[in-house]
Amino acid sequence: MKPLSLFTKLLAIPLVALACNAGAQTKLNVGYVLAGDWVPALIAKDKGYFEKRKLDVTLTRVALVPSIPPSIVAGSLDIGVSTPTVLFDAAEGGIDVMAIAGGTRFTKEAPVFSIVGRTGVNIANAKDLEGKKIGVPGVRSIADVIFRKWLLQNGVQPGKMTIVETPFPQMRDMLKGGTVDAVAVLEPFRSRIVSDGTGFRVADYAAEVNPDLIGGVWIAKGDWARKNPEQVQAFRDALAEAIRFTQTNVEEARAIELKYLGFNSPRFPPYSLTVPAADLEVYSKMSQEVGYMKKPIDVSKLIAK
Repeated sequence: MKPLSLFTKLLAIPLVALACNAGAQTKLNVGYVLAGDWVPALIAKDKGYFEKRKLDVTLTRVALVPSIPPSIVAGSLDIGVSTPTVLFDAAEGGIDVMAIAGGTRFTKEAPVFSIVGRTGVNIANAKDLEGKKIGVPGVRSIADVIFRKWLLQNGVQPGKMTIVETPFPQMRDMLKGGTVDAVAVLEPFRSRIVSDGTGFRVADYAAEVNPDLIGGVWIAKGDWARKNPEQVQAFRDALAEAIRFTQTNVEEARAIELKYLGFNSPRFPPYSLTVPAADLEVYSKMSQEVGYMKKPIDVSKLIAK
């Protein structure tokens, strides 16, 4: 057998390089929080849907959604979960992040957010909250913005009550201990509070404000998203396959949710990968109405193509 000529060896080098590049994967550190809204990403990781699209994804649990935009800009995360209101705050603060995919929707048919009152406290409507102490998961959070809009919609000024930050995991204990009179809470925390008698459901306030509105979004650094449309689409496609999996393999999907989150939500929320500009406009107007934004924001610049 003849040894390879120098020309043949040199010719083979680019071919080897091409083969290596063809198999190369894009490394992404993806941040998520403990909520059923983000289960499709957990499934995409667990079932290899990212990997088959050449995305080497590392999932990183993050405590608070507002910490994700700064983490993305700092480079410790590449993609992370967010909400429209956090996205607005980041944009107003000069942080270059944008929505690359939708996460969930808030719908009247499957209401996620509710005002839950403490058992023994007389609360039947928005007016009854006057003079009370209300816990929200974060000031300026999506729960807080919609709650304040709901109050105004019902003729109640937010200033007539005390609104305090109360992390979701602490809401039950704070209600039970009398630290707060009511909370703006979502699943699965809502069911836990109501099922053991700590509290009672007053109103599904988010659904009353808008019966169908985007909830969570996936965000990335704007510059990266604009330069890497193929990777952005691959991420979306992996999530889409995972969403289909939740619809046809419910029990296995719930097992994956339990594996990563440590609990199961009563049911999966409505997932949607689109980010309608009209929905972001709704949040922009709400944020202005409740005094969190002084002027409109160009939402088209916050959505990746």
